[in-house]
Amino acid sequence: MRLALAGFLHESNTFATSPTRREDFPLHVGAAVAARFGGTFHEMAGFLAGAGEYGFDAYPVAAAEATPAGPVTRDAYEHITGLITSGLAAAPALDGVLLALHGAMVVEDLPHADLETVRRVRQVVGAGVPIAVTHDYHANIPAEMAECADILVVYKTNPHIDQLERGLQAARILAATARGEARPVIGLAKPEVLLNIYFHNTSRPPVQPLLAAAVGLEQTPGVLAASVAAGYQYADVPAMGPTMAVVTDGDRTAAAAQAQDLADRLWAVREQLHVRLPGPADAVRQAMAAARYPVGLLDFGDNIGGGSAGDSTLILAELLAQRAEGWVVTLWDPAGAQACNAAGIGAEITLSAGGHTDTQHGEPVQVRGRVRSLHDGRYEETERRHGGGRHFDQGLTAVLAITDPGRGLLVLNTRRAMPNSIHQIMSLGIVPAQQRLLVAKGAVAPRAAYEPVVADLIEVDSGGATAIGRPASAYRRARPNLYEWRTRP
Repeated sequence: MRLALAGFLHESNTFATSPTRREDFPLHVGAAVAARFGGTFHEMAGFLAGAGEYGFDAYPVAAAEATPAGPVTRDAYEHITGLITSGLAAAPALDGVLLALHGAMVVEDLPHADLETVRRVRQVVGAGVPIAVTHDYHANIPAEMAECADILVVYKTNPHIDQLERGLQAARILAATARGEARPVIGLAKPEVLLNIYFHNTSRPPVQPLLAAAVGLEQTPGVLAASVAAGYQYADVPAMGPTMAVVTDGDRTAAAAQAQDLADRLWAVREQLHVRLPGPADAVRQAMAAARYPVGLLDFGDNIGGGSAGDSTLILAELLAQRAEGWVVTLWDPAGAQACNAAGIGAEITLSAGGHTDTQHGEPVQVRGRVRSLHDGRYEETERRHGGGRHFDQGLTAVLAITDPGRGLLVLNTRRAMPNSIHQIMSLGIVPAQQRLLVAKGAVAPRAAYEPVVADLIEVDSGGATAIGRPASAYRRARPNLYEWRTRP
């Protein structure tokens, strides 16, 4: 039995101003797929491990994944899907295809690009070859996916620490299907609610009981997979919002009914889905008054994992204005990092830091400080953290010890890097326990890295491409009558 493996993952923020181009996607073709993902906690690693676990030959085709940002260019999409489809067309006889797709990829003129990718794969392999798809928990899933794919499995954790298991689950179901032991069908349901990213933490209500129900459903005879996709509110697309997906063994009616039951459970707690969080000024005051340190500040509006720029100055400006001390802020600022590098370690330097991408992330902030250290930006995470990665590279990175105004550490890097690993700052010689305030540009994802080292985490309703309070009037394609929008105070 031979199963092909491929992956094309991107979370596309239609409110972000920087498009995602071909050069933003590291490409891995053929044997390079195993070299890149083997030994990680990614779902592609689960696909690869499934070969030994479930008795099939893995045939890696191609894989590409880029940091969330604006929509993918048509050039990038055509190039990468072309690698996948041509690789499948040239493959020996296949018994199935495992596809790792994010579920929230938007291309310039394709609002649901992942669905289009499955359609193209189907055209190549034909109706008789089963296709299993894995999706990120933040997928926006259109109803047509139930007809194009045979199997759909969605991450069950946020922060995402179960990707390996979901890859294995998809491989197990697909192997059984290829042997004729299962006849999977997909049922989907989409409740008319907006599940704000603030509520996406799978370790607490309202999502935790819903995920527990899905896990329990998978113990039911005839149910092969049960998933909850929270949706991705930063993609203005027709299917934006949560989706319940149930895969049964041949019973489409049961799959649809069980998916609807999960949707009804979310609808039943709809009145709990309003968000009230402090803005940057109040959040900084609250953090400074804390009895125990360090305190983490989650910069929701500049959530790199949600496609924001990573150079917002809105919280930094408040730290400086309130004369906070002992803080750490990381900014994507290639020019600032290069200026520090040119000045050298120990040099005093004045910079106009951050706020370079657009106006929605704040203005550049004038700071003065001493270049404390310079780094190549590479670091390793050996534990399970959001995204399943192990080796990271934030490019040339400078640590600037700010002396005026306020006192803190400003990290300037040349590559946008999600704060999914605490080693992003520890590799720079920064000891979290010695700090008072740690700012992470994310929403839920950084929790797996930061919760073990902070006394408290404060979620900040900040502005930016991933602002959590974006009104319904900002959307053009999404369903207009989602409950949270209709009833927002």
